[in-house]
Amino acid sequence: MTNINTVLDQLASEGAAPQTGSTLRFAAPLLAVLALCAVGVALVLDGAFASMARDGMGPIAVKWSFSVALLTLCGIALLVLGKPGRPSKAAMVAISVPFVPILALLALELSIAGPLFYGETWRECLAAMLVMSPIAFTGAILGARTLAPTNLRRAGLVAGLFGGAVAMTAYAPFCPERGMGYLAVFYLLPILTMAGVGWALGPRLLRW
Repeated sequence: MTNINTVLDQLASEGAAPQTGSTLRFAAPLLAVLALCAVGVALVLDGAFASMARDGMGPIAVKWSFSVALLTLCGIALLVLGKPGRPSKAAMVAISVPFVPILALLALELSIAGPLFYGETWRECLAAMLVMSPIAFTGAILGARTLAPTNLRRAGLVAGLFGGAVAMTAYAPFCPERGMGYLAVFYLLPILTMAGVGWALGPRLLRW
């Protein structure tokens, strides 16, 4: 029996391939939600980068290195997934790379100090992630819909990861907390939850 994904890829490449200028139309909503979240959190919260006086650049560098790398790789993966016929396994593997050093640092922290999930501002952090992640996820879905993805669950998962990464990127300058345990619980878990939501809703939101 012919694989349905192969048929869809063939049909898309023949008649439903993205038109000229689709990359710009794809990128516009992704950049728009990134700007919206950054400006929105700046209008609501005070004290951006205030923790640098106490902790230096280390904590914000770790957070941004992870979140910016993840949102960039997710944007590339969505673009690849939106072009039928192109292999996407490498792009999917690439989005897992930013998690590797974070998990390694978490394991190191646990081995030295045990589980430390301290942080007085965890409510604000969780609220920021829960509010901004769906907004950025919506932008990623709108961008993906300008292309022609055929693996809708995979594209939805990547859109969810992008949404969480944008939220983390926007909120990180205002977060005074440090420690990999805190990052794992109040950043990674919401990001992975958003990825699960995207995986579940991808076929409904991205179907042609």
